[in-house]
Amino acid sequence: MYITTRHFTINMIGFVFPPKGKKRKIFTVYYPEEKLTIPIAYRGRPVLVQREDGKEKCVACGLCERICPALAISIVGGERHRGNDMERYPVAYTLDMSRCVYCGLCEEVCPHEAIVMSDEYIGLAEYDRKNMIYPKEKLLVPVARLKDRIEYVRKIYGKNNYQIPSTNNQIITKSQ
Repeated sequence: MYITTRHFTINMIGFVFPPKGKKRKIFTVYYPEEKLTIPIAYRGRPVLVQREDGKEKCVACGLCERICPALAISIVGGERHRGNDMERYPVAYTLDMSRCVYCGLCEEVCPHEAIVMSDEYIGLAEYDRKNMIYPKEKLLVPVARLKDRIEYVRKIYGKNNYQIPSTNNQIITKSQ
């Protein structure tokens, strides 16, 4: 009990009489008018990356659906023809925001950088749970708006420049 009382007393003295030369800044944000600058590592709601041609970057591989601990993601995959090629895409991609725990595992596991965590921190509260289920159309965000986050994901998870150790003790990079 002595240690707790001592810490409390020291903290209160430091709060009431701050050290000389150090002034405490008042940190107030007048919220609707002013908004905080969000750090790049912030994990807001997950969004799907939309390519420049308007289509989603997702290939419906289902990795994000499988790794989601809250089972918040569901994907129905399909195929579309592009000339002689066949392309996979999500026919339906739904995200249940009432179940999402904002862990970022979906972003980490995606091989095509098709799902990233946005910097949105407003508008995630609803009165009706039905409004918390986001369809694919509500999740699509243009790639130009997510450029900084995609670069951060590449840097933090080592995507596009990861190193694979080989058997003869050399390091082979993806670019070689």
